Amino acid sequence: MSAKSTTASGELVSLQRELERIFASLGHGMYVVDKERRIVLWNRAAESILGWREKDTLGKDCREFIGHLDDNGEQVCDKTCPLLDTIEKSNTTYAGIVWAHTESGELVPVNVSCAPLLEDGQAVGAVEVFSDMTHEKEVDRLKSTMCSVVAHELRTPLTSMKGYLELVLGGEVGDITDDQRDFLTIVGENAQRMQELIDDFLDTEKLESGLIEMHWEDLDVGSLAEQSLKDLAPAAQEKSLSVVVELEEVPPVQGDRDRMKQVLANLVSNAIKYTKEGEVGVRTYVNGEHVTVEVWDTGVGIPKNEIDRIGEKFFRASTAAKTSGHDSGLGLAITKEIIKKHDGELRIESGTGKGSRFSILLPISKERKVMRNPQEGSNE
Repeated sequence: MSAKSTTASGELVSLQRELERIFASLGHGMYVVDKERRIVLWNRAAESILGWREKDTLGKDCREFIGHLDDNGEQVCDKTCPLLDTIEKSNTTYAGIVWAHTESGELVPVNVSCAPLLEDGQAVGAVEVFSDMTHEKEVDRLKSTMCSVVAHELRTPLTSMKGYLELVLGGEVGDITDDQRDFLTIVGENAQRMQELIDDFLDTEKLESGLIEMHWEDLDVGSLAEQSLKDLAPAAQEKSLSVVVELEEVPPVQGDRDRMKQVLANLVSNAIKYTKEGEVGVRTYVNGEHVTVEVWDTGVGIPKNEIDRIGEKFFRASTAAKTSGHDSGLGLAITKEIIKKHDGELRIESGTGKGSRFSILLPISKERKVMRNPQEGSNE
């Protein structure tokens, strides 16, 4: 071997060692898999977070160690594996926060993203980077607990205030003037608005924490959608809006009746609220293995660059904020979470001044498994 070749070989070895040192010293957990999801590299941070040693992981299927779970306790990899998705599409995949198994059997929240390993433009594997979100989750839990306590404390005096207002308005404590009645009516309306805000906030916290109780049964979503329109028809008539109902016969879906009524009432109510003229409507039909419920309107619409933010807590589209000043921004967050609990999906089509179409996709009724919160399982 020539001196030149020996030098080049030495440089390659030195470079490889340097890369290995960098990989090992990264603060985030990281591992690399081949196309069959067999682990080929495993760094120290991954060992520190999950407890699995490198020698125990190399050459084995990553699902034997990580086993990412969603908030319902279901394997993410059984639905859409972020690593396989990355390899197949040759692009970066952000899986978000999931639950990972540790060597001791506990579950740890981790924030996950994956990137492909490319050779001649073809994916030959993937790398997953993850960070421990235990501290962030605990902060969120404490924040939610504090806000929930405050909301409950507000509810008690508010109920008392509303009760006394009803007594005064009902003439139980003497006659009142027309001006007094008008003023007290405004107070009552604002008290009711505050009550709804508190209820929405508590519902949001329960849904996010997995503490909300769901009662599963077969539902005729067409009938529920039609009833929501009937209940809110006076509001539509007051604005001279046309009401369109297009209901195909659809199979039942598994769901919680009250929560699904809440979803549909919120969507129909929003459609009426943000439509000055034209029409609002509902439609049901079968789409493959799903029943689809659509709620649409010819209202102010949502700017396309804001659609992805619909469903965030307290977020309101700029067009909605200009149209109505009385909205907490929690209604659609609750709607999205309830649909998620039903293994469903919420799709939105809209544009400024072009109206909106909200489509709920729900799986056709099958036997439903009772899922546990992943946090509960970690204590066994």
